[in-house]
Amino acid sequence: ELDFLVDFSKKYDEVIGARMMGGGFGGCTINIIHRDAVTAFVKEASKAYFEKFNIKLTAFEAMPSEGTRINYN
Repeated sequence: ELDFLVDFSKKYDEVIGARMMGGGFGGCTINIIHRDAVTAFVKEASKAYFEKFNIKLTAFEAMPSEGTRINYN
């Protein structure tokens, strides 16, 4: 299922990168997608995933951040 999602993402120029993560526990894919294409990509990926596996895809949108840090103010 994860291979399918990564391969599916390669069809879209708006996807900058995609990879599998944590496959030992069910895993997920991480996709870097141009912000203007996220909604359309998730819609198309969800449709294709359901048609292939009869499973509803769950997608989470995340924004990059500076990560954890300590402020010494």
